[in-house]
Amino acid sequence: MDFVKLIELFITSITSIVIALIGAGFFRRMSEKKQKNKSKESLMQQIKNDEIVHLSIREIRRRYNADRIYIWQFHNGGNFYTNAPMQKMSITYERNSDGLERKADKFQNNLVSHYNTYIKDIIDMNMFYSNIEDMTDLGLRSVALSMGTKSHVSVPIYDKLGNLVAMLSMDWVFSEIPSDLLKKDGNFTQDFKDELSKDSDTLDNYL
Repeated sequence: MDFVKLIELFITSITSIVIALIGAGFFRRMSEKKQKNKSKESLMQQIKNDEIVHLSIREIRRRYNADRIYIWQFHNGGNFYTNAPMQKMSITYERNSDGLERKADKFQNNLVSHYNTYIKDIIDMNMFYSNIEDMTDLGLRSVALSMGTKSHVSVPIYDKLGNLVAMLSMDWVFSEIPSDLLKKDGNFTQDFKDELSKDSDTLDNYL
């Protein structure tokens, strides 16, 4: 092979490498841009969902004349030494009457194991206390009273596969429970329990 052909072959090889590098950079930039747009779209969708949830729970609170309404969501929060995931829950959404202390500021990353009784009663649709003094769990009752809660209800929120993903809770602090929500004995009616359960079902799509 003469010297000229050798130079031509070298130039061709270098050109191919440069084109390949430019192409790779182009596709990388396109991929990054696409990923960035996807991330932006995901963020915008989350903001839209958050607005829907906040508006929804605000309307639910007003409908039942409650002072505080909030959503607990379950999540992982690290791992134990055994590598088993820590199951935790946090208040992620909350709407309150004016001047009322927010629970979400205090209840973040709580171990699920601390609330076993509470969660079980919610699943069984037994977390309906028109008088918080009737709450049998002394620890939960003490926490509720420290927040000024006089009445409390909570219902489960399931995903489409039937998994418990969150809980919808309401407190009455200084407002009166509407009389049509109560039976003659002072306990909540079954109709109210069913209505609140339906309200919780509508929230699953946006959590």
